[in-house]
Order: sequence, then C-alpha cells, then structure tokens
Amino acid sequence: MLEIFFKISFFVIFFSFAYVMSYYSKRAKSHAEDSSKRIKKHNESEVPLLLKLRTLFGIPFYIGVLVWTFAPKFMEWSAIPLPVWARWAGLALGIFSIILNAWSHRTLSQKLGADFDPALRLLKVPSLVTEGPYARVRHPIYLAFLMMQISVLLLTSNWFIGLCGIAIIVSVLVIRVPEEEKLLVEQFGDEYREYVKRTGGFLPKLK
Repeated sequence: MLEIFFKISFFVIFFSFAYVMSYYSKRAKSHAEDSSKRIKKHNESEVPLLLKLRTLFGIPFYIGVLVWTFAPKFMEWSAIPLPVWARWAGLALGIFSIILNAWSHRTLSQKLGADFDPALRLLKVPSLVTEGPYARVRHPIYLAFLMMQISVLLLTSNWFIGLCGIAIIVSVLVIRVPEEEKLLVEQFGDEYREYVKRTGGFLPKLK
C-alpha cells in the first residue's frame, strides 16, 4: 500500500511541476505562433549539445518510468532498497520544488508579462528580474528542477530512472546556464555583474 502511495506521489509531483511550465507557456505571446515555428525558435535558441543530451537521457527516462509504472518487475534490476524515511524526504523535496517552481515562474511573469516564455530560455528579455526568489538566487527554476529530479530518484527508489532525470538537469546546469549568464551580461552589463556579486547561482550567498 505504501508503495502505491509513493507511486501516486511521484506522478502528482511530476505532473504538477510540468503544469506550472505549461500554464505560463500558454500565457506567453509566443504561444500564439504555430507549433512548428515555436519548436524551430526553441531549437535555434537552444545549445545544440543540450538538445542531443536531452534526447539521450530523456528517452530512457520516460521508458523507465513507463516500465516502472506498468511492469515494475522488469525494473527490479535497478531498484534501490531505500528506507521509508528517504521516500518521505523525496515527497517533501518534491512538494518544495513545486512551490519554488511556481513562485519563480509567477515572479518572472509579473515582471516580464507576455514576454516571458518558460520554453524559450535563451532569448533576450526586456528587464532584469531581481524580485522574489531572484533576490537571493539567480537560477531558482533550475534549482527547482534539480530538487524535483532528486525527488524522483527517492520516490521511485530506482537508480536508473533517477540518474537519467538528474543527468538531464545537470547537463542544463553545466551547458545552458553559462550561456544564459553570458547573454545577460551582454544585455545588462554592469547591472547584471552587480547582481551576480550579491546573489548565488543556485543557493543563496552566505553573508
């Protein structure tokens, strides 16, 4: 019974997290474009290597989740015997990741309006956002993604699913984040450099 609870918790957290992005994407003015144009814009603005890594780790992640859901005995080879407290910690971490994700998206949406599109991250924005979670951390959405994927590892108690998910967000942190910061420096110059001095990338700076 407890295993069923954690399985349901996984899907609630995973789809709630995804819903936040979907909700704010639909509010973006670029959402009015036809899907092919939107996909093309995304691929053009994304780092090519990241697109390949997302496919490399994303396909086995989703296949693993499907097998774990409908034929769990075929995923027993990658199961981890985690203690129950670790599964509960995964649930708590997942809930917190949803809250941080929603707070971050709401802050960006309030500041940037229809110019903000969660699916198009490497495009110029009209202003630098330093409110809400961005007052202490420069990349709270990516932090939320990382926490969510760690939550997935703990809730599924499966290293294959967990590591594939974590590999996706780690590749984003390593490849896309430096490109975003470079773009922001080019766009906002000293304003962004000063912002970097008083904030942490993924965790608040210790004073």
